[in-house]
Amino acid sequence: MSPRNVARLALAAGLLLATGCVTSMTESELKQQLDKTADEMRIGKRRIVPIYAETKLVAQVMLVEARTDPKSQTSRHLGKRIAVAARRGQIVVVGGPYPALSDQLLRNALSLQDDGSVRGLRLVLVSSEGPSDELSQAARAAQARLYHRSVR
Repeated sequence: MSPRNVARLALAAGLLLATGCVTSMTESELKQQLDKTADEMRIGKRRIVPIYAETKLVAQVMLVEARTDPKSQTSRHLGKRIAVAARRGQIVVVGGPYPALSDQLLRNALSLQDDGSVRGLRLVLVSSEGPSDELSQAARAAQARLYHRSVR
């Protein structure tokens, strides 16, 4: 992480203390919610990938980073998890409490895949908002199938 991003995160942490805008669920609870959605869809072989930010402010910082650097560390990490799932024939269940962040990171992760490396991969985006046109396009370009399930 660059010194500039570290400074942004430090500022975000300070503002967090001042504003108290903490995400309503923990990362563990988010993972359970994604797992429950996968169970409801009767998905057996799956990879659960929570996209978590502790606060709205941290989510905004992550979103700015993802928009300005499609090869950000978070995007690359998600891309690696998607690639592993594709090789193992798993369905990826991904999402988080911040729809714009989930959409952008997933779009970046798909754009990082080699041609055809995730062909046939099924992705389930669990979000309060449907996928953007750009994300749907990125999934088609990667030859992956994208499904959306609303958060309950």
